[in-house]
Amino acid sequence: MIPASWYAPLPSFLWQVALHSSIAGLVLYGWARRRRLPSGRAKRHLLALLLVLPLLTAAVPGRTSVEFRERFAWLDSGRLLAIPLGAGLRVYHLVGLVGLMMVALTVWQELVPALCRPRADDGDAPGRLVELARGLPGWERCDVVLSRSDDILLATGGWPWRRRVIVSRGALARLTDGELAMVLRHENAHWQDGRWARSHALFLVRLLQVHSPVALWSFREYCLELEIECDAAAVAGGDTKPLARALLAVYESTARRDVAARAALRRRAEVLLGDSARDDDALPVATIATAAGILLVVLPWIV
Repeated sequence: MIPASWYAPLPSFLWQVALHSSIAGLVLYGWARRRRLPSGRAKRHLLALLLVLPLLTAAVPGRTSVEFRERFAWLDSGRLLAIPLGAGLRVYHLVGLVGLMMVALTVWQELVPALCRPRADDGDAPGRLVELARGLPGWERCDVVLSRSDDILLATGGWPWRRRVIVSRGALARLTDGELAMVLRHENAHWQDGRWARSHALFLVRLLQVHSPVALWSFREYCLELEIECDAAAVAGGDTKPLARALLAVYESTARRDVAARAALRRRAEVLLGDSARDDDALPVATIATAAGILLVVLPWIV
C-alpha cells in the first residue's frame, strides 16, 4: 500500500502530471524517431505539446475517487507505486526522490546562474555596437550595455516595450564585426514572430512541472530547436559562415565539463551548415492535432 497522502488533490495531481508526461513522452519520442523527424516547426510543436498536454489531462476532474480507480481506470498506478524495492522501500519512495532531485537540478541550473550573472555597465557600449543593435527591427530604442565578463556572451533581456541587449567585453574582443552583427541578428530573431511570448509561456508551464524529468528534457529540447530556428532567421538564405565561426568561438571557450552546452552548440552548427536536416513541414499540423486528440482522450483513463 502507499500512503493515503498520495491520493490528496495536490500530490495526486503532481504525480499524474509526471505519469502522463512520461507516457506521452515515450509515445511522441518513439513516433519522432520512427519518422526521423528533423529540426523544424513540426518538432517544436511536438515538444510544446509534450509540455502542455499533461497539465490538461491530469486536471480532468472526478478521477481520484476509489470507484473510478477500481471500475473505470485503464491503469491504476497506485499498484505500481506500491511495488517493494527492498529494505522497506517502495517505488513511491523512488518517485519522490526523483522529483526532489529535479527541483534541486532546476534551482542549480536555472536559478543560480541567473543570480551569478556578471554585472553590466550602463552607458559605456561602443558606438559601433549601439549602431548595429539599434539598426535591427524593433530594437530602435533598445538599451545596449556591456558585461564585465571576459567570456563570449551576447544576450537579451527586458520586456517587449523595453528591450535590453547585453554584450560582454570578451565578445567584443574575440568576434569580428561581421560575426558580431550575425549574432545580434540571431538574438533579434528571438523577439520576432511571437517567439519571445511562446518561449516565456512554455517556461511558466515548465515551472509548473518542476518535479518532472520529462518536462525538463522537453523544455531543453524546445529551447535548442528555438535556437536553431533563430539561426535560420539570422542568416535568412545568406552566408552562414560568420554565424558558424561565432558558434565555433563560443564552443571553444565553453568548458569541457559543460557537456550539454557543447552538444547544443555542435547541433546548431550541424544544422546551420547543412550537415543535419531542417524541415518546417515534416509533419502536417492536422497530423499533430490528431495525435494530441488521441492522447487527450486516452491519458485521463490512466490514474
